[in-house]
This record gives sequence, structure tokens and C-alpha cells, in this order.
Amino acid sequence: IYEKQQTFTVIKENIQHEWVNGDQVHLMQIFSNLLSNAIKYTQAGSIIKIAYGNKNDMVYVNISDNGPGMDDTIKEHVFDMFYTGQNKIADSKRSMGLGLALCKSVVEAHGGSIEVKDNIPFGCIFTFYLKKGEVIINE
Repeated sequence: IYEKQQTFTVIKENIQHEWVNGDQVHLMQIFSNLLSNAIKYTQAGSIIKIAYGNKNDMVYVNISDNGPGMDDTIKEHVFDMFYTGQNKIADSKRSMGLGLALCKSVVEAHGGSIEVKDNIPFGCIFTFYLKKGEVIINE
């Protein structure tokens, strides 16, 4: 982020203290992959935002950027294993096409869903939803 002079913002939307039951390491992997892609595939001076909140019985997280975005044909397959889109090398490292497939697998294993949409006028918004959890105290 520093090298590309990117701006990073976290926005809290309509949420109090919500819990999500899940594996902390795997849930952090979702954030790591989505943020890494946002940093990697956007230009210098871009803006990356994390917004989170709740919707019905789900907690959602949006990770958005104002990069070049992606074609609809790419969006259809972006969560497929080994899919690398236009096969561009963003940071001198070739993508294996595993990061977003892993995100989808982890989110679905936790009973949630993940999607990508256009960020108007430019960029992408990746949103994942996870079921709200309960805190259970065993005495």
C-alpha cells in the first residue's frame, strides 16, 4: 500500500457487536486474499475500502477498490479453481488462480456466500456473507 501510495479505509455500517462462529485462521485467509488482490490489481493512488455490517441473519464484509475492474466474462469464473482471468502478471508474480477459489471454499464451509460486483464507475466490490453466531459459555 505504501509503495503504490494507496489509501485504505475501514467503514462500519449498521452493525453493533456481532459474532461469527468459525475458524479464525481460515477466516483471516479470506481477508488476506481479498485485500492482497485489491492491492495487487489496482493502480498507484487507488482507494481500497473495507465496509462491514449486518443484513438479516448474516454479517457481511465488502472489500472494494477503484481499480480497472473486470469484464463480466471474468466475473463468471473468478471463483473457479486455477482460473486466472486475462492471465496478467500484476506484481511480477504469476497468479495460480487459487486465492479466490479458496475464499469461496472457506466462506461456503462456514455457511456463507461470496460475490463480486462492479464498483461504479471503476473497480470491483467483493462481498462475503457469514451467518451470525452465538457466544456459548460452558460453565
